Amino acid sequence: MLHDSNTRIFSQQEDRCMRFRTLAMFLAIFALVGALQMWAQTITTGELAGTVTDPSGAVVANSPVQIKSLDEGSVTNQKTSSNGYYHFAYLKPGNYSVTVSAPGFQASEKKVVVALGASSSLNFQLALGSSTTTVEVTTGAQAIETEDANLTANFNSKQLDLLPNPGNDLSAVALTAPGAVMNTAGGAMFGGGNFEVNGLPATSNLFTLDGSNDNDPYFNVNNSGATNLTLGLNDVSESTVVSNGYSGSYGGLAGANINYVTKSGTNSFHGNAIYWWNGDI
Repeated sequence: MLHDSNTRIFSQQEDRCMRFRTLAMFLAIFALVGALQMWAQTITTGELAGTVTDPSGAVVANSPVQIKSLDEGSVTNQKTSSNGYYHFAYLKPGNYSVTVSAPGFQASEKKVVVALGASSSLNFQLALGSSTTTVEVTTGAQAIETEDANLTANFNSKQLDLLPNPGNDLSAVALTAPGAVMNTAGGAMFGGGNFEVNGLPATSNLFTLDGSNDNDPYFNVNNSGATNLTLGLNDVSESTVVSNGYSGSYGGLAGANINYVTKSGTNSFHGNAIYWWNGDI
């Protein structure tokens, strides 16, 4: 009798453990899916999201949405969700056009620039009419960041070319970001690096190049200057300076995140030549 009672107690405890493990596994999967949706932009890509509504403001569900790269010609299609929401993740930084169409509405097309490491918002309000008529809207994506709390400054290749930078130093772009202060002390024992952000030492900054860590392995400062210059500014397609790297897609250190992506090909033939002269005459 005692043996049967102990067996039942053991079985009940085993059942509770099994239910707990199942619940823990479900919560882990749920958290992972949520994290993948939340961090759909990375240090080498961007993302675009928005809502499609009708003239009254009601959402338009199951509406076809197409995004096309104006640089490379690639096309991606999806449909809005039940709440009229669409979301394109892991987009290569560059120029895109987004077209939305639905039965009984005029198709609408907008052009947008997807920035490195940024979450852009682009909403559509469709007009009633034939779907064969396309309305091209010239307004771009929302300039205010609403998808996350990152304080981000983006620089495209043209802005990098025009940046006053006589030493051709890759880290100079960070000096134009909010909260950055030039480090004049120098030396590893005084914080190292060329700049500090929001009072944190330069050794707290994280540099990445095409997603890979680009910090000096000894002093943990940026690879730049005459000894550690890994590439020239003419090789950089876009740069982003995140003054507060709070998103999990950055991580690593508590200071600023300075991210670079190198140039790549497009459908149009192009090139340039740069001549550098540093002298006193």
